[in-house]
Amino acid sequence: MLKFKIGKKKMSIGKRKGQTLYYAVQEEHPHTSWESVEKRIVSSTGISRADLRAVIIALTDIIEEEVSEGRSVDLADLGSIKALGIGKMMDTFKEVTASTIKRAKMIFYFRGRLRDLPKKISYEVIKEEHVPHPKKAGKPGSEDTTPNPSKPGGGGVGI
Repeated sequence: MLKFKIGKKKMSIGKRKGQTLYYAVQEEHPHTSWESVEKRIVSSTGISRADLRAVIIALTDIIEEEVSEGRSVDLADLGSIKALGIGKMMDTFKEVTASTIKRAKMIFYFRGRLRDLPKKISYEVIKEEHVPHPKKAGKPGSEDTTPNPSKPGGGGVGI
């Protein structure tokens, strides 16, 4: 089940300018650690933890090698993985070169039960206001200009 709280935003443009609108904001997912997954696989299959780790390392190496060569990798009932690059729009035929291709992204295509899983997920709206996490500190030398009521001179209204 995915859990949501209610966020709000005052619109600054468009036909709803000045109006405060409310929307569902997904709360952070609880996290299942690799150690927990590893224990569950070991207990349900009987393979050793060392063998499982060796398989994961080998699989990572194979995926890295195959995808680097431009191939997709079939992972049985899980799905397949490949790199996908998209070219930037250029004005002329001659301008299209390898340097005009955006950095590739790794895409995973789920198969079978996992592909259909989102259709089965249920949702719950918790009738509480969503409080966003504070933004992380910027890079050294960059100054945060976001109004902050806790800082002197900062008087923004948080959502």
